[in-house]
Order: sequence, then structure tokens, then C-alpha cells
Amino acid sequence: MGNPTSPPSVENTPLSPNAARATPPSVESTPSSPKAAPVTTPSKSNEWRKVAAQLISIIVVLGSAVLTLWVWNISERHPRTDDATARANVVGIAPRVRGQIIKLNVQDNQAVAAGDVLFEIDPADYELALERAKAALATLDQQIEVARSQDAQLKFQVKAADAGVERAKAELKQAGDTLQRLEPLLTNGFAKADDVDRAATAKHVAAAALAAEEQRLNQAQIALSGLATLTAQRAGAVAAVDLAALELSYCKVVAPFPGRVVSLNISIGAYANAGIAVFSLLDTRKWYVMANFREAEIRHMAPGSEAIVYLSSAPDRKFPGKVQGIGWAVAPEGEIDLPAGGVPYVKRELNWVRVAQRFPVRIEVENPDLDLFHMGASAVAIMKGPPRK
Repeated sequence: MGNPTSPPSVENTPLSPNAARATPPSVESTPSSPKAAPVTTPSKSNEWRKVAAQLISIIVVLGSAVLTLWVWNISERHPRTDDATARANVVGIAPRVRGQIIKLNVQDNQAVAAGDVLFEIDPADYELALERAKAALATLDQQIEVARSQDAQLKFQVKAADAGVERAKAELKQAGDTLQRLEPLLTNGFAKADDVDRAATAKHVAAAALAAEEQRLNQAQIALSGLATLTAQRAGAVAAVDLAALELSYCKVVAPFPGRVVSLNISIGAYANAGIAVFSLLDTRKWYVMANFREAEIRHMAPGSEAIVYLSSAPDRKFPGKVQGIGWAVAPEGEIDLPAGGVPYVKRELNWVRVAQRFPVRIEVENPDLDLFHMGASAVAIMKGPPRK
């Protein structure tokens, strides 16, 4: 048996888990040491937090204001717009002569070079017209040669006819003088009536001879002037040959500049009329962007201002450009144009929301990528700065 005065042994006495959790270990209060650090009170910590929050709020507000002013300055001095499209010049390809298309050498959207034959018109009619003009010129040249060979003879005939006219005039004068001398003698009986009649007849014969010689002179002069007339007609005949040859050359329609064929909806056998476009050709030599800027933004730009262009199809590529011009006129919405002298039309309504008018600005792209630029492609334009001086 054990000693009843000795404390009970705890080594062999197990405790249950619930009892161990329920009985916390006793903590004996120890007196605080005079050298221990002072403990910060919760009220002072909250005050520092409030001050820091206020400082952060002020910094955020000031930063937002500065950032807003900076962005506003950039947007004012370097306006941008996504209301822009890529453009290029498009011309209609129309033949200068009419006829049936016998060859079509291109397809829709095909790239062509300057001078490439696009299509051909049946040249049969124009070949015949050229041959006819050449034949007319050859005939005229032959007539000129004949007239030139007869020129010397015709000049001799003119001189002979002129001499015959002078002789007939002299004979007529002599016959008239003879008749004038005999007529007074007839009344005094110094001349016979037969002599007077013969003198009168001689005068009439001389007058008829003068008329005949004058007619012969006129015919000789007309024959001599035929060479000059034929020579003058030769220039017109040569022009007719040149025109026929030119129209024959127009049967082959060539590309006036490098570009791409668009709106090709015909085939071989179609009839083409002169001056009516068969399809269109897109000029790929020069591209530009039509950007619509608000009316308050165009004061920051002028012809020659530098710009940057982005395409929606290639947003990672930027293309430099320059302002070629700013639109000076747009169609006003809701207004009616009246003839000169008409009274103005004012609508009896008021719009509370005023939307700024946009004006088109043409920006020429300096180094366009022909594989990326398409007519009507969406673009973004940003003004870089004023024009270089």
C-alpha cells in the first residue's frame, strides 16, 4: 500500500480527449517588467489610415485630372476618326468605236499593266473603211499626176486663148470704126448701102468671135486651176486615211494605267457601243483615305499636314500620309435648295441635340501596300501634326 500523504501519481492516470480540450491550461499572471515596449493604441492606427486614404484619394483625383487634360490635349491637337475608308480612282473603260467583242483577255479583279490589251472589237468594218480611204487617195494622186502632166499644155492654151481674145477685140474695134465712117457717107450718097451692111455684119461677126475667144480663155483657165483644186483635195484624202487607220487601231482597247479590273460582267459576243463603259478599271498607282472629321477638328489640319492611317484589316501596320485637301462643301441635312432669288426655307422645329457636322478630308497614302488596300476598306486616320515648313 502506498503512503497516503504522498500526492497521487499522474503518470498512470490517463485523461480523456474531451477533458483535455475542456480544461485549458492555467496561466499565471506575471507582473509586467518596467523595461517592456509601449503598446500602440487602436485609435492612433486608425487616424494614420484615414490620412493615407485621403492622400491616396487626392493623388488619384489629381492624376485623373492630369491624365484627362493630357488626353484632351492629344485628341484636340491630334484628332482621330474611324469614320474613314480607303479609296482609289476608278474609270470606266469604254471603246472609242462600236462593234462586237471578239476577244476578252481579262477577268474580273485581275491585275493589269499599262498597255495590256483588255479586249478587241471586230475590225472587219474598219479594215474595209481603211482600204476604201486608201483607194480614194490613190485615185486622187493619179488625177493629180495627169493634171500635172497637162499643166504646161494648159498654160499654153491659156496664153493662146488670151491672144485670141485680144485679136477679137482688135477686129471688133476695126469693124466698129469702119461702120462708124460709112454710116454718115450713106446719107450723102458717097457710100453704098451694101458697104454699110457689110460693115455692120463684120462688126457683129467680130463681137461673136470675141465672145468665143473669151469662152475659150475661161475654159483654159478652169482646166489650169484643176491641178490646184486636186492638190488641195489631197490633204482631206490623207486625213481620211489616217482617220480610218486610227479607228482600226481603236478596235484593240488597252489599259491606260496599271490597275485592277472591276465590275466585269460581259463575255465574248457582246456588242460594245462607243463611249459606253464595258467595265471599270481601278487605278492602283495612288491610294488615299477619305476621313470624316468633326468641324471643330479641321482647324488643326491643313493641306500638307502629316497623318497616320491604319486599316481595319491590318491594325498592326501604319501607313504615313499627307492631307491633300479638306472638303469645302457638304449637303446640309433637311434643307431644300431653292432657285436664285427664292425665299429661304426654315423648318418650324428645334433640335435640342446638335450633332457636329463632319467634313471629308482627303489623305494621300505615301507608301500603300497593294496587297492590303482595297477600295472601300475601313480605316482609322490620326493627324500627326501641322504641315512641314
